[in-house]
Amino acid sequence: EESVFPELPALQLNGKLDFSQVERQYPKYSPDGTKLAFIEDRIKLKVVDLKTKKVTQVTDGSKWFRQDGGFDYEWSPDGKWFVLSYIANKRDPYTDQGIVSAEGGEIHPITQSGYMSGRPRWVMDGKAIMFESERYGMRSHASWGSQEDVFLAFLTQDAYDRYRLSPEDYALLKELEKAKPEKKDDADKKADKKSKNKKDDKKADADSVKTLKIEFEGIEDRIVRLTPNSSRLGDAIVSKDGESLYYFAAFEGAPDLWKMDLRKHETKLLSKGGSGVLQMDKDGNLYSLGSSMKKIEKGDKMTTIAYDAQMK
Repeated sequence: EESVFPELPALQLNGKLDFSQVERQYPKYSPDGTKLAFIEDRIKLKVVDLKTKKVTQVTDGSKWFRQDGGFDYEWSPDGKWFVLSYIANKRDPYTDQGIVSAEGGEIHPITQSGYMSGRPRWVMDGKAIMFESERYGMRSHASWGSQEDVFLAFLTQDAYDRYRLSPEDYALLKELEKAKPEKKDDADKKADKKSKNKKDDKKADADSVKTLKIEFEGIEDRIVRLTPNSSRLGDAIVSKDGESLYYFAAFEGAPDLWKMDLRKHETKLLSKGGSGVLQMDKDGNLYSLGSSMKKIEKGDKMTTIAYDAQMK
């Protein structure tokens, strides 16, 4: 851990590019906005505390060998972990997916398949990690490209078991959970109301709920294939409740936007042609961002977001 955050390198000196200094690229803020992650020298993942300016090395570069750019990584919802693409067992260029503490240390593998995988993403409020892999698709030969599928790796056995429930069993489980009495008794509720630090207590409780639980043992047995068939995939995202998968896939010509009901295993076409990045806001609203910006409304209606921008 370095005690002082080094100055960002100047890209130009006397009108000439200077490539002798350290490169810091692909920055991403932590969920609470207090830290900034970045890739240094194209192979190392580091984090800087924006208040103290201290820099923590998360990975040392020994699991990434390419010099043509960075690698995929993403903060966990609680800001304590990263999911990232890395090269296991020196099998470059085949990438696996893993989880590492934001404080650094061992990379815990999710995939060890020997096939290409990428685009890792925390979904379902951190209960699972979504990624794409070519393990079931047609293989790449002479750089022609491969077909891919979307997968989910569940971080706990409970999340995995809930996903595997039939629609009928899942509906019964939700009814049972609604019917359960609150754990707090009346005395606790009254004490909470009289507490002078009620707001602080609520914040602490909220933070504790958001802390992720990860069961690394057996995680390779909790990986499921979501897409019904392999294809040339674009971006993909799982809805906040974990019930639907949205993804761009090309079967004939340009990519199309598809939706799959993960409980009923039913797939339907939402939009013909076009591709882009699928994003979710903090309220769970979904957006398709590309040459045009669209919001995916309830009922799967696509609403175009109009904007006017000028370049100076």
